[in-house]
Amino acid sequence: MAKVKSQPESKAGSAPRKPLDAFAHHQVRALEETGKALASLLPKNFRTHAGKALDETRASWEALFDGVLDTLECGVDKLRSKPKAGDDKEKVKVEVE
Repeated sequence: MAKVKSQPESKAGSAPRKPLDAFAHHQVRALEETGKALASLLPKNFRTHAGKALDETRASWEALFDGVLDTLECGVDKLRSKPKAGDDKEKVKVEVE
């Protein structure tokens, strides 16, 4: 008896999916539907405020990282602009009376 593989229905004209691709597709769809099911259990106001809280959290981390990057860039610029110890050769000494 030959083993019959069931292929998910694909769009017209496209080749059937490979088993691993089909598995991944169904897993993604399952997670999407699970998320929708859990979201339907929560009140609308909760979802609204939770979304705003996540946006504010993201904005706070962006501000922190931007500040750290600016501080590091300023430090690097200061290090680059310092004269090296051997740069005295180009200077001309002038005696003042």
